[in-house]
Amino acid sequence: MMDGTVTAPGRPLTASGEVRRVLYATLGLNILVAAAKIAYGYWADILSIRADGFHSVTDSLNNVIALVGVWMAGHPPDEEHPYGHAKFEIFAGGLIGLSLLFVAYDVSHEAFLRFRGTAAHLPEITGGAFAVLLGTLAVNLAVASYEERVGKRLNSPILLADATHTKSDCVVTSGVLLAVLLVRLGYPAADLIAAIGVSLFIAWAGIQVVRNNLKYLADTALVSPSQIYPLVLAVPGVASAHKLRTRGTPGAVYMDLHIQIAPHLNVVQAHQVTHSVINTIKKNVSGISDVTVHTEPARPHQRYTP
Repeated sequence: MMDGTVTAPGRPLTASGEVRRVLYATLGLNILVAAAKIAYGYWADILSIRADGFHSVTDSLNNVIALVGVWMAGHPPDEEHPYGHAKFEIFAGGLIGLSLLFVAYDVSHEAFLRFRGTAAHLPEITGGAFAVLLGTLAVNLAVASYEERVGKRLNSPILLADATHTKSDCVVTSGVLLAVLLVRLGYPAADLIAAIGVSLFIAWAGIQVVRNNLKYLADTALVSPSQIYPLVLAVPGVASAHKLRTRGTPGAVYMDLHIQIAPHLNVVQAHQVTHSVINTIKKNVSGISDVTVHTEPARPHQRYTP
């Protein structure tokens, strides 16, 4: 029996209409939250609230990335892009990571200037600061809860990931709220300390975004062989599996591997076994967009799954 290779292209993964509706709704709320913090931070000259507002911008950017990813997933491969368009999303994500690093630098630089006394006067805390922070904190908590609830129901990695990010914003806002309270109680340096803390948080988020996107651009392996080989070896007729390779993005993984099958099988039977392997992988591993299997005959007397 001759060796053969079977490729089973998967349809681009697209989010449901409900996932898109959730993303649009949370995008609108995140824009309102960010605008409220940034506007009040500039108006009241409170650096920590302004920094928290810029950090909230990352939520809106994440929503945009998710929506772009959903939209790009609807574009099938073409002659110029035989593996689809998923990496356009990765490129956009890298740019967002760089922009986060710039925002972190800008906020921390302003904070250091204030520490040296070469910038504007220290802010006067009023009830408006607490109203803005408590109001936006309540919105973020509601958004995170909503996304997590719908994400679990729809088994949507995009919504679950965005809910996790929004929860981290709630932690940052809580810290800023504490800093504003300390300023009100007579500790003005708390505003600058909180601003530096938020800028470090933003910088870390930017580094993580850039690092993750570089990982995908470098075709880092996305699925462990220990997750795939037991599935393949459980398919009747398969004797062994090896040379597993994966690349792409978490929502669009391209996989190829070699299998050895019972040598007495004819071409038709070998083809059926190969497609059983492909179907088993795509059924049990999420995010698989395409599987290519190179089929080889097993050695005589080599054991295989009956």
